[in-house]
Amino acid sequence: MSAAWEGYEELRRGGRRDRQRKRRRAALAVTGALVLVATSIAVFNGVPGKLSGQRAGIGIVGSGGGGNPADFAAVVYNAADPLSRDLAEFYAKKRGIDRDRVVALQCPVTEEISREEYDSTIAGPLRAAFDTHGWWQRTPDRPDKEPSSTVTANRIRFLVLMRGVPLRIRATTGYPGDFCTQPSPIKDSNCASVDSELAALGLFTRSISGIVLNPLFRTFARYSENGRPGILYTGRLDAPTGTMVRRMIEDAIAVEKTGLWGRCYVDGRGLTAPNPLAVGDVWMTKIASETGPRVLPTVFDTKEAQFSVAYPMNDAALYFGWYSVDPAGPFTRDDFKFRPGAVACHIHSFSATSVRDPQHWWVAPLLNRGADAVLGNVYEPYLTLTTNLDTFAERLAEGDTFAESAWLATPGLSWMNTVVGDPLYRPGKVWKELQFDLGDGAPPAGESAVVTESKAYYQGTLAWHDKGTGAGAAALERSGTRLHSGLIYEGLGRLQAASGNAAGAIKACEQAIRLYREPGDKVRVILGEASVMASAGQTGKAEALLADARKRYAGTPAAAALEP
Repeated sequence: MSAAWEGYEELRRGGRRDRQRKRRRAALAVTGALVLVATSIAVFNGVPGKLSGQRAGIGIVGSGGGGNPADFAAVVYNAADPLSRDLAEFYAKKRGIDRDRVVALQCPVTEEISREEYDSTIAGPLRAAFDTHGWWQRTPDRPDKEPSSTVTANRIRFLVLMRGVPLRIRATTGYPGDFCTQPSPIKDSNCASVDSELAALGLFTRSISGIVLNPLFRTFARYSENGRPGILYTGRLDAPTGTMVRRMIEDAIAVEKTGLWGRCYVDGRGLTAPNPLAVGDVWMTKIASETGPRVLPTVFDTKEAQFSVAYPMNDAALYFGWYSVDPAGPFTRDDFKFRPGAVACHIHSFSATSVRDPQHWWVAPLLNRGADAVLGNVYEPYLTLTTNLDTFAERLAEGDTFAESAWLATPGLSWMNTVVGDPLYRPGKVWKELQFDLGDGAPPAGESAVVTESKAYYQGTLAWHDKGTGAGAAALERSGTRLHSGLIYEGLGRLQAASGNAAGAIKACEQAIRLYREPGDKVRVILGEASVMASAGQTGKAEALLADARKRYAGTPAAAALEP
């Protein structure tokens, strides 16, 4: 993916260098057009009405109520797929959603459909359901004579799409009413994800080319307060198998009670301006330096290459990275598994071409490795119009639902983005409400060490940010010592490194290495410590540390990660 586009399967086929050079020139050529769109989004800032290049239908007022998000959710399934119905009933029962808010559609069972099929089998029947059930109010209220109208209030704010509902809408020509004044190449695209198109269901626009500027983008208002009842927070429970979908549902509900604990891994590329791709690394840097370390010990790789296959990505609860067509690195290992409830996002133009193939693209393989909430793109979205991952991660940490976090971080609707996971899932709920007492330093009965240590780390980071680095370091050292926790000391070392305290980082890393038992954990910390040494001008010490580690851990699965 570039600021304009990066190739599809051509990235892994012959003629790679020539095509990449052409794409870079194309990226630079269209960056100006994308900047115009991005500027329009920034200027819009949630104000009703039209902008130059904006499609009609944004001027909406009214809101749903507060309370349990499940009370404001409707579940949609495909009646042509028996598994879809079973999953819808399973989910509705688990979330306590009334049967009259479970909607059956009769639509194609394929992942890709035509625009005509979307209109006739999905959008039309859903709008009719909203009218029939009285879920929304709209003006003028004459759906049979005036299909285009303004939604003024809406009881349904979340739309849960079950496996079996189509994923993407292919491009078309000559669509009646289509009109767009946005610059190329944005205006030249009228394909879309079903999720993103349904997010704009209440806008009643016939213009399908380009984007609908998202009035909720970076507004940070909860679903009950955003004043935009025409916008729906959509998400799909979809995966290669029905068993996997059930796991996603059950994990989300369980983790909301116990918390999402483990580590955060951020895989940047080290790109800087004027490279048109640098915005992606801006997002990664913000996650790794601000949001991630506040809640979980965070590993940040800034090299162009992705994490190596042997990299010990243990206890992964959050993952953000880019950029390859298909899964690479640790995700290709049979022994790799995410923590239950994990959120994983890999930027690629076609990461959600399918959510059913566990070997290709990114969404399905990440789900196959145990992730429960994943973002993706069904067609080329252009980098500036993908979900802004820094904002997405921030909203998750603030306790918003998965769907809210995704759509509040996405600049446009009626576009290419898909949200795969329980849209009501709140992985950050426990972070915001945590009441934790280390007590005598022993993990509570039945609680794993990684959970207890993660909670203690989180409590220490609150002191780090609220009372200063000195108070935070002292709090982390106390809990790390009482729990004999390599995890806490590793997290402290990475916090110290990010704050510029190389000596403190090295000291914490050495303590983590002593406390960890698994070679993989030790290797990961050694790699981090060597990086700190090299950045501090201690190149000789860094090389010696790595050389010693290669001998010490030779023959272990993580040893290959130490190779230069």
